[in-house]
Amino acid sequence: MVSKRGNWRYVTPMEISRRERKKIKTKSDILRAARHLFEEKGYDDVSIEDITERSDVSKGTFFNYFNSKEGLLKAIAEEEVDDIQELYEREGQNFKSCRDRIKLIMKRLLDDSIPYMHLTGRVVFSTIINSNEDVSPFYAINEMIDSLVQEGQMCGEFSKEYPSKYIVTAILGAYYGLIFTWFEHKKETIGWSELECILDAVFKGFNNII
Repeated sequence: MVSKRGNWRYVTPMEISRRERKKIKTKSDILRAARHLFEEKGYDDVSIEDITERSDVSKGTFFNYFNSKEGLLKAIAEEEVDDIQELYEREGQNFKSCRDRIKLIMKRLLDDSIPYMHLTGRVVFSTIINSNEDVSPFYAINEMIDSLVQEGQMCGEFSKEYPSKYIVTAILGAYYGLIFTWFEHKKETIGWSELECILDAVFKGFNNII
């Protein structure tokens, strides 16, 4: 129930929660529709009208959440980062070694990329390579891995001979390299076994020197 106090309208916590849930669902529906359309038709061939029709919202509602079609790419990247952070908070403690926790992050990143490879390439280019902003949404993943590498250096999993940022670059480079290889060779499938093999080689190269 909504009560009124003078000229102010008091909104109960239950109503706020219900409203927020609806907003989250609407935004998620728009992003889901955009993600599928971008992969089906290609980013350049999808209009805002296509997205609003697929997600069953008005253009006005669309612009309540996103300033432009380009803004969807950043939102997709942010959603992916949120998903990985939630996964790590939920399951990271189940892995003792820093290397295994890094693999947990990288596996989810790849698993979420595989169904939308063309979109992944566009998002990477837009939010990292060609970003006009100081900080890409993917920087949060960089920070997560850097923290784990530094922890690994403290406990002997990684050599202290190299700055952590170099090791992080090699780890993320394994993922980006696999994505670009897919585009270069038009490979039908890539999988975790390939990325894990590359990561193991990276880990071995930066192994603690005894």
